[in-house]
Amino acid sequence: VCTGTDMKLLRPSSPESHYETLRHLYQGCQVVQGNLELTYLPADADTAFLKDIKEVQGYVLIAENQVSGLELQSLRIIRGTQLFQDRYALAVMGNAGSAGAPGLRQLGMRHLTEILKGGVRIERNPELCFQETILWSDIFHRHNEFRVWGFPAPLAPPAHASPCAGPDCRALCAEGHCWGEGKQDCQT
Repeated sequence: VCTGTDMKLLRPSSPESHYETLRHLYQGCQVVQGNLELTYLPADADTAFLKDIKEVQGYVLIAENQVSGLELQSLRIIRGTQLFQDRYALAVMGNAGSAGAPGLRQLGMRHLTEILKGGVRIERNPELCFQETILWSDIFHRHNEFRVWGFPAPLAPPAHASPCAGPDCRALCAEGHCWGEGKQDCQT
């Protein structure tokens, strides 16, 4: 068990120590007591320290990062005892890479099966793939009154080819729902 954070979108005072603080907080942690806020991570950040997290009591915020992926494949449940903006258990926002960096490409939460309370908000992630293939209604608890998810339409068509040019995982998965491009990324 480890303690979460409550910084929302505040910029860290020291970007250099921010990564080390997150790594120290979550290395070997399985249950986050509070919120899991992953913000302002640079493109070269190694997020393997997140691989053991199975449960988050509050919300998960993934925002303003430049990393292409996060090691959240063990995450099974988001309880939503606290909600981001009083509404969201999972918010993925503004994860665009800077010049030359790809930005967030996939969520990879292939074991996420339950959001007890709170909605999902995914926006301003130009390189993010597969979020539209997830069957979110299967993940929301039946008594979750915030059973909503939002993917605002882009203001203009993308100027470049789709970043999701790899294999279509929908063809690999029996139900056609996936978190990534491989057979191991099928939503179960």
